[in-house]
Amino acid sequence: METGARALFDAAEVRAERTVAGLRIAVAVLLFLAFAAAVLSNAPHDRTELTRQIAVALGSLAAYFTFGVMTLRLAGSAAYRPWMGWAFATLDLVFVAVNVMISVDNTGVPSNYAAAFPAVWLMPLVLAFGALRYNPYLQAYLVVLTGLGVAATIGFGALPGGADRPPPAALSLFFGAPPNVMRGVMVVLAGAVLVLAAHRARTLLRRAIAETRRRANLTRFLPPQIADRLADGSEAELRRGRRQTAAVLFTDVRGFTERAEVLDPEALGAFVNGLRACVARAAGRTGGVIDKFVGDSAMVVFGVPAPGPDDAGRALACARALLAEVEAWNALRAAAGEDAVRIGIGVHWGEVFCGAVGDDTRLEFTVLGDTVNVAARVEQTTKTAGHALIVTRELLDAAGEDPAGGGWTALPAAPLRGRHSASRLYGAVGAPAPVPG
Repeated sequence: METGARALFDAAEVRAERTVAGLRIAVAVLLFLAFAAAVLSNAPHDRTELTRQIAVALGSLAAYFTFGVMTLRLAGSAAYRPWMGWAFATLDLVFVAVNVMISVDNTGVPSNYAAAFPAVWLMPLVLAFGALRYNPYLQAYLVVLTGLGVAATIGFGALPGGADRPPPAALSLFFGAPPNVMRGVMVVLAGAVLVLAAHRARTLLRRAIAETRRRANLTRFLPPQIADRLADGSEAELRRGRRQTAAVLFTDVRGFTERAEVLDPEALGAFVNGLRACVARAAGRTGGVIDKFVGDSAMVVFGVPAPGPDDAGRALACARALLAEVEAWNALRAAAGEDAVRIGIGVHWGEVFCGAVGDDTRLEFTVLGDTVNVAARVEQTTKTAGHALIVTRELLDAAGEDPAGGGWTALPAAPLRGRHSASRLYGAVGAPAPVPG
């Protein structure tokens, strides 16, 4: 088992052991309350053996409560080791066996009548405790140990003592070897079912850990929204791809080439990480999917993996949030004596192809089409147009935003680089102006 998965299993088993310890405490308290209500309030005071039995029961409950407290403290400390779960489980059964032996010796009845003692019926609880530990091997061990204990105590009358005062002969029909064997078989069968339950719980835990690790690995290389689709078995659908409308945002740092010339690799890496953190926060707040980072540039898409009615509006919100993030970053940079960062953002809305492209050795989710090219060209326009944020008329119309509302200024109609037809572009009023380059 891999080290990471083993650590998760160990952590789950520690939590299970703490749960079992808490249940020991709860069982001791509840049994004391039941004992007080059912026995102490009705027991005659002139029966010596009954008085001793009551004292044994109260002492046993106090001891079991103390055992629960001790195991709870140990399971929550750094001193706990996985093998201790086996020791605690064994002590649970030893506790039951010792109580049965004391009860047999105290009452003087033959040991094959031990099934009448309440202490015997702690065994199903002990078996149930084992099922909480995600360990079918420990559960099987408990079943074998319980079976041997049943055979020794109530199956064949093997405990010493207990023959001074035989019960009425009629009771032997209910506590003789055949019915006691049946009781033992039923306990062992119940334990066997719990072994299967523990095995199933461990299998489910293993699958959950594997699935969580798989999703975590996917999100390291793919946007979380896309990674979830792949983890859910939608790879074939993503490979086929589809045409749809989407909003595409490009952003780029002004003057990055000159900055890269003077920064050492470590400082340049820290700079790029800071920029990408700004993009990630802005995209995360507005539901954008970061399609890719390329150096100081980023492409964010809205409407994938499923289009929505507010994709264009969320793209605009992301652009504004990104400008605010960079300004906040600049404040921190200024306090550290560093220069300000200026970025350009271009946003367009239209039809795209989205899907997973590549082969089995390298699969990449991306968005393709003329809309992507236009958005990239719009971002490049920010280098010369004097606006940090420029969008197309298609984007504003899809977002339901009036370009004449005061927040935008129309740019002179001109074809984008590499295109023949003129595009209707609008610059955001009040956004920090980028430096040329």
